This record gives sequence, structure tokens and C-alpha cells, in this order.
Amino acid sequence: MKDMHQTHLRHVDLNLLLALHALLEERHITRAAERCFLSQSAMSRALERLREMFGDQLLIRSGRGYERTVRGERLLRELQSVLPRLESMVRGEEFDPRRSQERFRLAVRHHASITLIPPLIRRIRSEAPGVRLEVSEWEERAYEAVIAGSLDAALSAELPPSGLESEVLFQVDFVCVVGATQKVHPRRFTLAQYLKLPHVAVETWAGQQTPVDRPLAQFGAKRRVVVSVSFFSAAIFAVANTDLVVTVPRRLTKVVRPLDGVRLVEPPREIKPFPYFMTWHPRLNEEPAHAWFREQVRTAARTI
Repeated sequence: MKDMHQTHLRHVDLNLLLALHALLEERHITRAAERCFLSQSAMSRALERLREMFGDQLLIRSGRGYERTVRGERLLRELQSVLPRLESMVRGEEFDPRRSQERFRLAVRHHASITLIPPLIRRIRSEAPGVRLEVSEWEERAYEAVIAGSLDAALSAELPPSGLESEVLFQVDFVCVVGATQKVHPRRFTLAQYLKLPHVAVETWAGQQTPVDRPLAQFGAKRRVVVSVSFFSAAIFAVANTDLVVTVPRRLTKVVRPLDGVRLVEPPREIKPFPYFMTWHPRLNEEPAHAWFREQVRTAARTI
């Protein structure tokens, strides 16, 4: 049965479906021809081919016009359902955020989970309340997950590999959060002052706080780390009312401001800002839902 059906379809001119739709709706050869930009004779020939194809008269003359047969009525109902789906398949599915039930999977570094994710969630809840957002912590194999399709996007300062799409969301610059008992009180630390201080390091990559430690290593310098933690929020609270210092992305100071027992000091000029990337797979470039999601991430990034 399956092979017979496929053989039949191979002999069907699918272009005739538009003519059939027009004929069944208009019940008039001239109006159907005008609607399809055909001559009246071409539409008459199309009707004859359609009658042969379906083994039914489809339209029977009634006075000056035509009436649909029972088969014609049924075909019209089916075409009204099928043709919009075919058009959507060819054109590409449109994305309606208000009605969407999409799931978006995103991996981020810890500081972005504090600064970027809250405004992103607010936007999505406002624009697309049925959408589900799954945010996971950045891991070493995050870009491999993007390539494999188990992540829709990844946000990180790590340079994306070739073959993936990426863009810079913002530049990350640093500020030092200094405990209240630290006696050094400059507006900005010199490199010499900075290196003498007892530091809390936030391990962001391979046991180091790479955006801080990597530029220092270029000068042959190394911080005196006395405490290592995995999260910026824990590090910020750890330095309160101590002589310790932690170097954090400046956007996190919104969290720091209400905290007693700390002050903010500019870091040495040797610690430079760095770009923060959004990365995704090229196969998602033209997907309307994913294009919408990336725009929400961009908009959220601009708010911080």
C-alpha cells in the first residue's frame, strides 16, 4: 500500500493544488483563473486534469456557476488545513513569543549568573511567559556541548573556537573589593601595592582567576593568594571586615554596595578589561526562535 501511494504521488502535479483551491473556493472558472494569474482556457484545462486526478467531477454546473460535489467539499476543507502548513514549511516557521513553549539552554560564568541572568529572566517572563530557560554553570566542555546541540548558547570570556558563531556582549572591567581593616587606602592600587596584599582568588578556569592572573603573569608577577573560592558572591562576603582584597567584575559592585565592612578601590592598570562572548552554532542562525532568544540576551546585557 505504501509503495502504491508513493507511486501515485510521483505522478501528481502539486502546482495544481493552488488551482484546485481557487476553483473550489470561487466555484467560478474565470474568477479562479484571475486569482491564479492564468487564462480562462488554462484554468479549464487545469479543472479537467484535476477531475482526472481525483476521479471526481469536483464542480458541477448549476445555473451560471458551479456547485461543489461531496468530494469537492471534503477536498476544500483539507486544502484549507494543508496549504497554510505547506506555505509555512517553505517560508520558514514564524516565532510568536507570546505563544511559544520553547526551551532555551544557556551556560554562563558565575558573575554573569548574578548580573545578566536576572534581567534576562525578567524580559523572558514579560515577552514569552511560556518559554523555559535552563541556565547551567560554565564547564570546560561547554563549547563542545554547543557543537553537539545540548546547549543553545554559551556566555564566557574564553575565546570561542573557529566554526562557531560569536559576538561580544560587553567588556568586563574590574574593581577591587577591600576589607575594612586593610590599612592601604589609595584610590587606585599600584602593581607593587597590589602584589603585597593578601588576596582572595575566585577560581574561574584551571584553578586560577585567569582574567586577573594571566595578565599579571605577562609581567612576571603573581598575587599572594591566601584564600581560594569558587564563587564571586562568596569571595565578596569573605573579605568584609578583614584585611583581604578580592578583584571582581565591576558590575558585581551592585551586590557589594549594601555590604558593610568593605570599600572599592581601582585595580592596577596592568589588569585590563576583557570581552565577554555569546557563542552559538551556525545551524541556529536562521531559526526564528533562537534569533529572538539571542536578541533578548543582547538587550539584557545592555541593561547592566
